[in-house]
Amino acid sequence: MMQASRRSLLIGGGALVALAACSTEPTPAPTKPTAPLPGIEERIGALEDKYDAYAGVFATDLGSGRSVAHRADDPFAMCSTFKAYASARVLQKAQHGELKLTDEVTIEASDILPNSPITQARVGANMTIAQLCQAALQRSDNAAANWLLRIIGGPSRITDFARTIGDDAARLDRWEIELNSAIPGDLRDTSTPRGLGTGFSNLLTGDALALPQRDQLEAWMRANETSSMRAGLPQGWTTADKTGSGDYASSNDVGIAYGPDGQRLLLAIMTRTRTDDPDAETLRPMIGELAALLVPHLTQSGAS
Repeated sequence: MMQASRRSLLIGGGALVALAACSTEPTPAPTKPTAPLPGIEERIGALEDKYDAYAGVFATDLGSGRSVAHRADDPFAMCSTFKAYASARVLQKAQHGELKLTDEVTIEASDILPNSPITQARVGANMTIAQLCQAALQRSDNAAANWLLRIIGGPSRITDFARTIGDDAARLDRWEIELNSAIPGDLRDTSTPRGLGTGFSNLLTGDALALPQRDQLEAWMRANETSSMRAGLPQGWTTADKTGSGDYASSNDVGIAYGPDGQRLLLAIMTRTRTDDPDAETLRPMIGELAALLVPHLTQSGAS
């Protein structure tokens, strides 16, 4: 029998050593499956605990119909969100020829209230109805809002108007600034996230207003300077929304969020403190965090 050459033995031995080295490498441990994110209800509840607050949410992707409802039928103080209804009712009256947006009123010193940044600079001068709407919607000017209430016939007309646009919960009983007292259990000047959300959706995307008036309302609200929800939106998103704030940390933001690819999300967020402190700190940051949860959930980019 032919003997193996020294060269072949060396080569064979090297291969065995290589195989042995390979066989001693540790086998990777199996990867543990990533734990699923908590459900959207649980995440909203965690934010309520974080801020010691109640959050009412009614949110819908107007394209897919995917929605979230959390305390959606609980009453919350409307605060300045009513200013969208007041401006929309003015637009409706203009649509029907009952007034012109170019009609003017004279701003008196007695009109001025806390948080009247536009009107306080116009005391003794005239402002058009359109300028009053802009001041109320974009800077939440309280004196301008009371002028709008006078023009449409008083707070009760907001209640009447709300019923015509699908909000079966809203009621406005008082004027600025008393309507912001937001006393727990007091149903005056309240609505629900579902009620306000439905009303805003019909105003901004439905046929509650004729197209020119709807476009005007949207343009005014896109220029809102007080938005809380925008802080939580992804890059490239914007809103047409209206905020509101009052005692007991009542902090609201309601409107349509618009995505860069044509997405339209209705976001109605209303909050208040769980405590009995009328001077509790604002919950505006909570609204941004809620928006940051809702957008990926509704668009399914981070849905659970």
